[in-house]
Amino acid sequence: MNKKAIDKLLLHPVSWLANSDPNESIAISSRIKLARNLSGLTFPINSSESEQNKVLSITSSIIRKNKILNNVMEFNINSLSDIDRCFLLERHLMSRDFCKEGSGGRCLMINEAESCSIMINEEDHMRTQLIQPGLSLQSIWTVIDEIDNRLSKNISFAYNKTLGYLTSCPTNVGTGMRASVMLNLPGLVLAGHLDAVVRGISKLGIVVRGLYGEGSECVGNLYQVSNQSTLGESELQIIQRLKNIIQQIINHEKNARLKLLETKQNFLQDHIGRAYGVMRYSYILSSKEALNSLSILRMGVDMKMFTLLDIDSINELFISTQPAHLQKYSLKKLTLAERDTLRAKIVREKLQKSS
Repeated sequence: MNKKAIDKLLLHPVSWLANSDPNESIAISSRIKLARNLSGLTFPINSSESEQNKVLSITSSIIRKNKILNNVMEFNINSLSDIDRCFLLERHLMSRDFCKEGSGGRCLMINEAESCSIMINEEDHMRTQLIQPGLSLQSIWTVIDEIDNRLSKNISFAYNKTLGYLTSCPTNVGTGMRASVMLNLPGLVLAGHLDAVVRGISKLGIVVRGLYGEGSECVGNLYQVSNQSTLGESELQIIQRLKNIIQQIINHEKNARLKLLETKQNFLQDHIGRAYGVMRYSYILSSKEALNSLSILRMGVDMKMFTLLDIDSINELFISTQPAHLQKYSLKKLTLAERDTLRAKIVREKLQKSS
C-alpha cells in the first residue's frame, strides 16, 4: 500500500498550493492541527511499543469504519524509506518529528485530496491536520471541528474540565489547537523590517517559525506564523486573533513592497532580476537558493513585473524542486550534486516555457 499510495500522490499537484486568490498570494496556505490523546492510555512519549500498537489498532479502525477521511490512504511510517518520509514532509502531510526513524505503531492516514491527514502516535496519540490554500483559517476550522466531533463520538479523549484537552507537551494543553499561516515576506526582509514585526507579534502570543514549523530553518522568506498559547481562549477566539494579526503582517508586507518600489526601485528590480537570472540560467542550483529565488520571483509576479510567468508555475517549482520530490521523479537516490544539477535543469526548462 505504501508504494502505490506514494506513487499516486506523486502524480497529483499539491492541494494547498492551489492559487485560490490571484489577488492575495502573500498568504500561501493555512493549517490547523488538533492534538488528542486517548483516555486511560499512556501518552506516546512514555508508552511501550505494544501500547502504541493498541492505539493504532483502535484509532485506525474507527477512522476507516466511520469514513472520517474520504478514500483514505495509509502509510506505515516505520516501513517507509528516508526519501518517502521526506516526500510526505515536503508535501506538509506530517511533521518533522514524525519524519524521523522510530518504533511502535506509527501511521499516517490522509484523504484523497491531501487536504486532511491524521498522524497516529506522533507526540500525541492523534494529530489531526487540515491544510488549505490562502488565508482560510475559519473555513478550515469548520471542517476540522466536524471531523473532531465525529472522532469524539467514537473515542474517549483525555480531557480535564478545568484544563481542557490533555497533551504530551504542556504548551498544547487546553484546546490542543495549533493554527498557522505560511507567508511569503520578501518585502519585509529586503526592507529590513521583519525583525521588528516578529518582535511585535511575539508579545501578542504569536510565534514565527520556518517552512516546516517548529525547529526548522527560515529559508526563502517563507514563514509559518502560529498561535503560541492554547489555554484560556476558545478555538474561535484564537483563530480570530491570529487572523487579525496575519492581516496586519500582510498589510506591512504590501506597504514594504510599495515603499521599495517608490524609493529603491533599482534595488527591488535588481533582486527580482537576479533571482530570475539565477533560476533561468543556472546549471547547479541548491535547494536553499531555489527557495530564496522562488520567493523573490513570487513577489515579482504579485507586483505584475512579469508578463508570462505566473503563480501556478512558481507553485509547481516550489514543490517539484524539493530534494525528495526530485529523487521520486528520478526513481533513484541522488547525491547532493546530482540533485542540484537536476533541480537547475527542471527550473531552466520550466522558465524557458514561461518566457
